Amino acid sequence: MGVTVRPLSTPSEFEAAEDVQMSAWGMGARAATPKEVMIAINDNGGLVLGAFDGGQVVGFALTLVGHRAGTVYMYSHMTGVAREYQSKGIGYLIKRKQREVSLKRGFPFIAWTFDPIIARNAYFNFKKLGVIARNYLPDYYGPMSDSINVGWPTDRFLCEWFIEPEQLRKVRSFARLPLREAHVVIEKRGREPDVFCQDWKIDVRAEMALVDIPDDVVALKRRHPGEGRRWREATGETFKAYFAAGYSAMALLKGKDGLRYLLARADLPPNIFAEHG
Repeated sequence: MGVTVRPLSTPSEFEAAEDVQMSAWGMGARAATPKEVMIAINDNGGLVLGAFDGGQVVGFALTLVGHRAGTVYMYSHMTGVAREYQSKGIGYLIKRKQREVSLKRGFPFIAWTFDPIIARNAYFNFKKLGVIARNYLPDYYGPMSDSINVGWPTDRFLCEWFIEPEQLRKVRSFARLPLREAHVVIEKRGREPDVFCQDWKIDVRAEMALVDIPDDVVALKRRHPGEGRRWREATGETFKAYFAAGYSAMALLKGKDGLRYLLARADLPPNIFAEHG
């Protein structure tokens, strides 16, 4: 499959990006960002990339320019791949192009939000790209009706992808740290796919903390809505407490105990989003 990534350029290509949104998130046409808005962003400092399989748009990314606390950066509002093209590496190709263009334009990092307990997004962002997160946004978008977000608070990580090579290498080094003294926050019961959060204990005196997430919380909350909400409550309280104490989510680890975030205090650029939480 010879997929290429480039900026969208014609009205029909931007219209096709609306269809990608509806396919990727299971949303209705009313919820999709319209082509007129995407064109305006693209032509005024932003960046709208498309992934093309031949002449068909099968993925896209909508990126704006952000400014906060004297820092100018790129903000990736949406990155999505049509459902039938997912899990084929296309999202990674889009993010690589986004990084390439952002570096050429002189931006130090790209920021975006994602749900921290949806494992496939967490794995992609932390393991494949090397993001960090140190800001937790409770119910950031308010109620949403798409098939992924319906029925619970839209809590989000505001993640930062430091795209300069030296800083990126420094972030990735945390995944190789020894974990013997790390505090395990969440006590689990059951086994995948029905693994539940039994209890959680926050200890901000620990050098590092490990925070578990389930393999597929979206499917879990469909089968057991109360257990899905408990995962949201436990992880939300945990991330808010540790971030307030100066920790950052530096890596996502995958092992015999499942998926776990590694939280640690790290020497990072100033947190310009601190007022967000």
